[in-house]
Amino acid sequence: MATEDQIVKKLAELKLADTPANRKIAIKELGGAADTQATSLEQLLTQIGTNGQQSGANYLAGYGYPSRVVVTTAEGVPVNPEDYKTGGGGGSGRRTIYTGPFLVEDGIVTRPQYDLSPLTDANTILLELIKDPTQYKYYTNLLQTRGYYGNSKPSTNRVDSVDRSAMAEFLNNVANANGVTYKTAFQILEGTPQVQSSGKKAPSVRVTSPDDLKVVFRKASTDLLGYEIDDATAKKFAETYRQLEIQEGQRQAAGGVFESAAAPSTVAEKQILKQFQPEAQSFATGNLASIMDARIKALGA
Repeated sequence: MATEDQIVKKLAELKLADTPANRKIAIKELGGAADTQATSLEQLLTQIGTNGQQSGANYLAGYGYPSRVVVTTAEGVPVNPEDYKTGGGGGSGRRTIYTGPFLVEDGIVTRPQYDLSPLTDANTILLELIKDPTQYKYYTNLLQTRGYYGNSKPSTNRVDSVDRSAMAEFLNNVANANGVTYKTAFQILEGTPQVQSSGKKAPSVRVTSPDDLKVVFRKASTDLLGYEIDDATAKKFAETYRQLEIQEGQRQAAGGVFESAAAPSTVAEKQILKQFQPEAQSFATGNLASIMDARIKALGA
């Protein structure tokens, strides 16, 4: 039976993505039976791919970003060094893992999360796909068989509002939720089961406006630090909180007992106290001194 390392190496040799279907090909190349289970189900759910992808089961479980192995960061992407950590074994087995809110493709931290408006990123991607009609048909049919079109059908040789809505929902529920670009997200979607009928629509997730979240974060920073945090930091907080909302929505769709995301103000306070702890303590101490001084003066009046 082929080992995990042998399978990963064979996938790299064949230049194949790490998907269940491609694993069967790799196992067969290694001399094993095509239907052999290379790893346990648990291992498949947590398998880290060199291009940052993971089995679609992580998306279905709704537990946030998968571990994404990265080798570099695209120019101009303002990542936080704290969003990287080292994992794996010793020597050549050590890997750099990215845990932040940006999207990963082929081991590269590539771009911010997709905008959820059907008229922006969703429309741009569809216009790119339709340049190849065969490719466009394949991927829109993929979205339909996974429930993203509801009772509708993909358009033929054109991009309509129903296609943009389906793509926007896919970008939200799979790409943003797994922290990968749409190309890797399509690979994830290929590994998920088809819905029983086209009338069963994939669950939608409502998220808070990033502008509203930035206002909350700026107010919290003023209360705790004495000044407004910069826009880049406020934007990162908004992206992080929207990710929490996506996770909550996915757990709700899965059924059972789940814990709601904390209020934005609560998360903002915790984030600021953690990220700016010395400043927050200093500001709090200064305020306390002012309050005590005022009270002492009031006693002597």
